[in-house]
Amino acid sequence: MRTQIEQVFTSTRQSLSRTNISVELVKVTPLMAENFLKYNPVNRKVSQRNVSFLSKQMEKGLFLENGESIVFDKNNILKDGQHRLMAIIKSGKSYHIPIVRGVVSNSMATYDTGKNRNAGDVLSIAGFKSSSTVSALIKNIDKYFYRGSKCAITGSTNRTETLSNQEILENCKDNYDWLIELVNNSANIYNKSSLKTLSVTNLSLIAYMIGGEKPSKEVYSFLKHLIGVSRTEETATSYLYGKIYNSKVNKEPLNFYWILGMSIKAWNYYSDGNPSVRYFKFQIDQELPKVNK
Repeated sequence: MRTQIEQVFTSTRQSLSRTNISVELVKVTPLMAENFLKYNPVNRKVSQRNVSFLSKQMEKGLFLENGESIVFDKNNILKDGQHRLMAIIKSGKSYHIPIVRGVVSNSMATYDTGKNRNAGDVLSIAGFKSSSTVSALIKNIDKYFYRGSKCAITGSTNRTETLSNQEILENCKDNYDWLIELVNNSANIYNKSSLKTLSVTNLSLIAYMIGGEKPSKEVYSFLKHLIGVSRTEETATSYLYGKIYNSKVNKEPLNFYWILGMSIKAWNYYSDGNPSVRYFKFQIDQELPKVNK
């Protein structure tokens, strides 16, 4: 008597014998990619931003042969893979890619309908804790510290200017010890606040911008003032906390780059003895202030 597993494999082989679909692993060169794109009369609008992003990943050696296929229908019309093919041409690189042929002509509507894995998912699968916060922190350190962004919102991304999931994973592997310590310390402060005016990610980023990978106890003490856990009236930290608090209560979001610039200025006052300060300012068209060490 056949086992249930044997029945499944037999059923699978029978199904495969009736299909018109074929799969072949091919080393796709730029010249071959050009030829494939000749069979692309109707496809979604090309995103040059996506092509640029993929080609840069290829140039950096970060594009992985992950089994994602190039798909042609039964009439030999390209159905999926145009951006990857264009990136191969632009980068001049070659990759082993499964070429699927013979799908039904109306199959395109079924592609890319699932939820894409984000960087947090990738870190979680790799076993890292607080994966969403850590991945967001890595992206924002890259954006504000290394790229010098003046973006008003931490969560907004320009694909050509952000890190890929693979880059975030490698960054996390190399730096996880101090990243998770930064996140955990900021989370402890966040959890003590009555009104959650700044997220754990934003607090962690501010701590990094001021104190680097290993912020001092004084930096974390400053965060407590910034989020209202501690309070000294008529100081720079109290003034900034009031602004952030009011924006939260009134549901009028502040420009995060402004918050970042103001936080650094408030830290400079705080580390210089936390003198009486009733008012100070920072313009969003300015570069971030230098940090007092």
